[in-house]
Amino acid sequence: MTRKYTGLLLLLAGSEVLGMLLGHWFYTLFIKTVPPVALSSFNAGAAHVAFILYGLLAGLALCLWALLAIFLNRYFTTEPDAGPSRSR
Repeated sequence: MTRKYTGLLLLLAGSEVLGMLLGHWFYTLFIKTVPPVALSSFNAGAAHVAFILYGLLAGLALCLWALLAIFLNRYFTTEPDAGPSRSR
């Protein structure tokens, strides 16, 4: 596997881990804000699955956003100057 594909695989894995962490964090905020009287154990479990799924989708969106930035980088960078030529 080349370094390019290893980097892309690490970008995808890191984005998905970040998305799962975001999903879990929003789930804990959901549990803290919803009163226990209005929340059954089934709804809490279903909400946890939904937040993790949305986190995974957010991780995929983050990965695609980073890939777009990597692709567009070549259009916004300039070539370094080689300096004055020394022809004799």
